[in-house]
Amino acid sequence: MSRLLQLLALLLLLLFAGIWVWVGIRVLQFHPTIPGQKVSFTEAQVTVAGFLASAVGAGTASVLGIEVQKVDRELGQSIAVQIGQATKGSLMLTVGILTYALVGIFVLVVWLAKSDITTDMVSAFALGVLGWLGGSFAAVFQRTE
Repeated sequence: MSRLLQLLALLLLLLFAGIWVWVGIRVLQFHPTIPGQKVSFTEAQVTVAGFLASAVGAGTASVLGIEVQKVDRELGQSIAVQIGQATKGSLMLTVGILTYALVGIFVLVVWLAKSDITTDMVSAFALGVLGWLGGSFAAVFQRTE
């Protein structure tokens, strides 16, 4: 059963990456024909892209938090070391974190480059990734008790 769940998780990650890379490429290739025109997506595309961004972002963050809590805390051990120990035994968690971060950074760069033609869907995901990365950054400097 564990292998099946890992396969399903990998499938979700691939779907997430595929859809958001497609969104980014579509935005990069869009050239408005009239001033103020924005790239458009169907309601289904917006719904699926938003769901996948939320599922992968929240999933990686919550699983990472749970795994960090399982690591024995030694005096003076940084959160970065705890994260390293938590992800060492979980290839899927590492792949999920890296996939979310890399795809998110790609979409963030696309949004910054083409913010005048992007939709709220793209900006919302880009800002969500910034928040996720900001939380990761802050966690590295968190003092342990």
